[in-house]
Amino acid sequence: MIQRLLVATFATLVVASAAAAADAPLMGGSVADAAMDCPAITAEAARMDGLVAEANQQIASADGQAQGAGLANRVAVEGLARSGMLARAPGLGMFANGAANLARQHTEAVKKQAAETIQTASLRRAMLNGLYLGKACAIAASAPAAPGS
Repeated sequence: MIQRLLVATFATLVVASAAAAADAPLMGGSVADAAMDCPAITAEAARMDGLVAEANQQIASADGQAQGAGLANRVAVEGLARSGMLARAPGLGMFANGAANLARQHTEAVKKQAAETIQTASLRRAMLNGLYLGKACAIAASAPAAPGS
């Protein structure tokens, strides 16, 4: 039982360290954006939509992992209590609760990072929409081709 608890704690630490090594932060806009043509603006806006969808998926996944870790913690502590191990090894319950708290902290960190990504991508998407309208891309896309082309 102790081995399983140690393995679960180690797995939580590995997941937490992998999250810390995530990609560089997304930037809201740059000077080079003004030089983008209409297809590039459309492609970048689609990429922002993809980033928002991915961040929402990360939030849902983190919530699921937190629920799983909480359930595993409750089962482990209940099993330790029923087997009498908590009475024989007094620090075991505290160790199990510490692992659950670590998982909860990881979940909150993932959710915070994903929320920041969503906010930045939404801001960039709004800026790209302004560029798209400012360059009259919608009008250019719907205009018929010139005769003889």
